[in-house]
Amino acid sequence: MRKNNLIKKGLVFAVILLFFSVSIIPSTGTTDVKQITMPIGNEVNQYSNEKSVEHVSLFYGDVWMDIRKESLNSLGGGRGSVTHVYYLHFDANLDELRIELVLNYTAEMNYTLKFPFVYAPIFALGIKIQNITKYEWVYFKLKHHGYFTRCGNFSIVFNIDMTSIESGDELKIQPIISQIILPLDFRDSTNKSWGRIIRLIYHIPFLNELLLSNWLFPKFATYERNHHVSAPLFLFFD
Repeated sequence: MRKNNLIKKGLVFAVILLFFSVSIIPSTGTTDVKQITMPIGNEVNQYSNEKSVEHVSLFYGDVWMDIRKESLNSLGGGRGSVTHVYYLHFDANLDELRIELVLNYTAEMNYTLKFPFVYAPIFALGIKIQNITKYEWVYFKLKHHGYFTRCGNFSIVFNIDMTSIESGDELKIQPIISQIILPLDFRDSTNKSWGRIIRLIYHIPFLNELLLSNWLFPKFATYERNHHVSAPLFLFFD
């Protein structure tokens, strides 16, 4: 009997030891890990959102502005743009169509007047899509004296409402560009006070974006000399 008890105790101890070793020793086996390859570009949206999305970025054109001041009584300048017509074909079954238009700009000043002090010119360039978006603006100040040029680019992004688009539909998209030059566009007595207000607001952080982009620049963008109906985009849906 005593011998049998010792055997039982030995078996129990062996089982406990085996269970303990299995619990604390990590497994050295391999795990089957599935490698998921995400699609590139627009297909990412198709997989993650289960929607067909297309994003198109287009170089739309070049715009330029210049201002000259050679004496107290002389002030001149001009503006212009060259934009491109596009004929684009898309799938009528797209859930979302997003288009970006990119504009290059050049702003040039030549103030040869050394005395008295004159304020630096301010340039504002805006673009909107007629009946679709509000204006997107880029604006900046150059120097109060000498020759200076600033170049850059900016863009506007807009969505096409695809809810009612069917195969065979055509759309004409009309961008509108506006160019404002201070003080050139505010030299008459009627608008001189507005020019002073713009210059004042320009130097107030946080307030300038709110008031200039949403109020004052759109107000003067409607003036004929500042307002340019540019080359259209024609969209065809197959």
